Amino acid sequence: MSKAIQASRQASTHGEDGEVCASPSMSLPDGTAILSRKVARSGHISYDGRPYFISKSLAGRYIRLIVAPDRLIVDTAIPLHKEYPLAEA
Repeated sequence: MSKAIQASRQASTHGEDGEVCASPSMSLPDGTAILSRKVARSGHISYDGRPYFISKSLAGRYIRLIVAPDRLIVDTAIPLHKEYPLAEA
């Protein structure tokens, strides 16, 4: 994997310890919080004592959870890197 790809993955919305690193240009309504949750193997997270199914494909990854007064928003970016050898013509 190239160093540029590794650097872009480390510069995501989460620090190495899973802590959310919010963008300084991000503006949120009053009463909104940004949290981080680790997705369980079952694909669930827990918030306020209740389970929420997110996706099994995100198991083990940290996601950003935006908690507004009237809703819960799950925000995640799935990094994808693929390489294919080019067939000679």
